[in-house]
Amino acid sequence: MKQSTLLAAVLAAFLASPPLAYAQKTAEQFIPLGQSPGLSGKQTLIGRIEAVDPLSGSVTLAEETGKPGQARITPATRIWLDRSLLQLSNVSGGMADLIPGRRAEIKFTDANRREAEWVKVELTAP
Repeated sequence: MKQSTLLAAVLAAFLASPPLAYAQKTAEQFIPLGQSPGLSGKQTLIGRIEAVDPLSGSVTLAEETGKPGQARITPATRIWLDRSLLQLSNVSGGMADLIPGRRAEIKFTDANRREAEWVKVELTAP
């Protein structure tokens, strides 16, 4: 009887907790560029910003592997400023923060790698 009560309590606690993917999504803003568990380098594009076209909402990165990659920035795209190298917490940013030469990481909304779900832009000393 006690075993079944314990099992029921553990199962209820497990089902009541938020999924790990949701937890990472809510904390993603605060994870430094290139360090997102299970995402960075696998499901994201990391490199230096080569070009930004505000009219079309596109950003082009020179991947660290050498090949270029492009993403479309939509109104739903979240842009974060990674200030971890400055020993400051990360903050929200905007299209104006996508400056050529800055290092960035882009996570796409789907496997077609067209629309950006989020972009992290690394800030270094001024």
